[in-house]
Amino acid sequence: MISSAPVFQDWTTPPAADELRLIPIGGLGEFGMNALVVHSARSLFLVDCGQLFPSDDQPGIDSIVPDFAYLEPFADRLQAVLLTHGHEDHLGALPYFLRRWPVPVYGTPFTLGLLEGKLREHGLSPELLRPVADYGRVKVGDGEIEAEWIPVTHSIPDACALVLYTPQGVLVHSGDFKLDPAPPDGRVTGLDRLRALGDGGVRLLMADSTNVSRPGRTPSESLCREGLEAAFERTEGRLFVTTFSSNIQRLQTLVDLAYEFRRRVVLLGRSLDRNLTLARSLKRFALPDDILLEPKDAALFAPDELLVLCTGSQGEPMSGLARLLRKEVKGLPMEPGDRLLVSARPIPGNEVAISRMLDAAERLGAETSLEGLGLVHASGHGCREELADLIRAVRPAQMVPVHGTFRDLKAHGRLAASLGWAQDRISLLDGGLCLRLFQDGRVDLPGSVPVGKCFVHEGVDHMVDARVVKDRLILQEDGIVFATLLVDPHTGALAADPTILSRGFVMVSDDEAYAELLAGVARKTYEEAPPLVRKDGEALRDALRLALRRIIRKTTQTRPLVIPVILESPAS
Repeated sequence: MISSAPVFQDWTTPPAADELRLIPIGGLGEFGMNALVVHSARSLFLVDCGQLFPSDDQPGIDSIVPDFAYLEPFADRLQAVLLTHGHEDHLGALPYFLRRWPVPVYGTPFTLGLLEGKLREHGLSPELLRPVADYGRVKVGDGEIEAEWIPVTHSIPDACALVLYTPQGVLVHSGDFKLDPAPPDGRVTGLDRLRALGDGGVRLLMADSTNVSRPGRTPSESLCREGLEAAFERTEGRLFVTTFSSNIQRLQTLVDLAYEFRRRVVLLGRSLDRNLTLARSLKRFALPDDILLEPKDAALFAPDELLVLCTGSQGEPMSGLARLLRKEVKGLPMEPGDRLLVSARPIPGNEVAISRMLDAAERLGAETSLEGLGLVHASGHGCREELADLIRAVRPAQMVPVHGTFRDLKAHGRLAASLGWAQDRISLLDGGLCLRLFQDGRVDLPGSVPVGKCFVHEGVDHMVDARVVKDRLILQEDGIVFATLLVDPHTGALAADPTILSRGFVMVSDDEAYAELLAGVARKTYEEAPPLVRKDGEALRDALRLALRRIIRKTTQTRPLVIPVILESPAS
């Protein structure tokens, strides 16, 4: 049930009349890039289409999107994309997807509002967007499958669980959710509707596993107000707050507190401006009159009269907060007496960048400690007791954990087992592993379909090959070695000793002697190469590359990028 599963040999054959395939092509075994293929004899669509943000070992890459190889044999049958909510890891890949498959995209108003902005940035028309209200229902494609959007509480407006009414039974996809009994906006998870579905019989539940390792329940978003209020009370100078720009409820609480404490608000970051403008247009956000300031006007006010809301909670180098820390925002210094408050949870992998950000703020004199403030952030994902409540409410015949590392999926499976679900009713999937449901009640795992990651470099109109990313990482870590061979075109013999040139590669203590060693290896490899290899430029370069890599790794324990260059000597 993991990535080593056998290949699904018949994956290019359309599903049988009684068969439904569920295939995660991203988002399982990792955080991000959520995308689920739903495929039957008459229906083919995606639930979510998210991106993954690159890590430090993927230099020069702007985003990572799923490989949609499974869809290619059925390209003319694709019908729609159904969205659970507006976070980038659930819709960020759509600009790339829709260029290839311009199909209708269904989602709630705030979700589609965020997507519309992304599409326009990519030069795409929003005419494919189809808004759906809470508890709204849509027939997908020819109507064989119907979808219903059930509201859930999360850290972004308009998040929903999806219900799919299929010939194989009712399927529930939780999306990202928590069971917040008192969210600031009053929009609670539709648990009564989910219980009613459970009473009628649910064939399968796919449920968010993000916080399964956390016992108890996730605190209500409303409880953050007390900790945030304490930050206002204890800050003598400017209060800088960074949080996710999509967390509209958190931003509403901060703006309300700014009004109460008579602070003006400065917004730093394009996504903050864009998201709050959208939220205001949909009446999801209320802004007191005359509270906003342009950054250039902040110098006209005393430090204790300012709240600065900025992007950059994950240490992003181009964010509003990063610009502040580099002193690039005129009129908004960060000084002793000021406070930087991070009202967000680190996304796994961003801890080092966040630590550097906090350290930079402390160097400027700002206070960054959360000690004594109380709760300033509440997760948008339910903890273990909430996940158990969902399972008990829906009571599915089959339980499938989704969204999280494989450890999280296994832990969620153990939770279901502790609630009485037999092991044969719990399916652990991984990227590409197909789960099939049949109308007669059968369930099986026939194997994996092709999946992978596609690397996006903005400004390039095609995906970046994974080998390019690997080469960039090698250059970053171990440098590059050029080996140039000058060959007599008449005799085929070397016309001079090979030359070695390196950049970013640390040799041994005697660089000159080591370069001679590498030159000797290159000469020997060339002279011992069979005549057919010498005549084949690519084969000869491969032989040289392999020999040089081997000696370099043996003598230095490094793996620089090795580029053999073969030139013909000029005629004498």
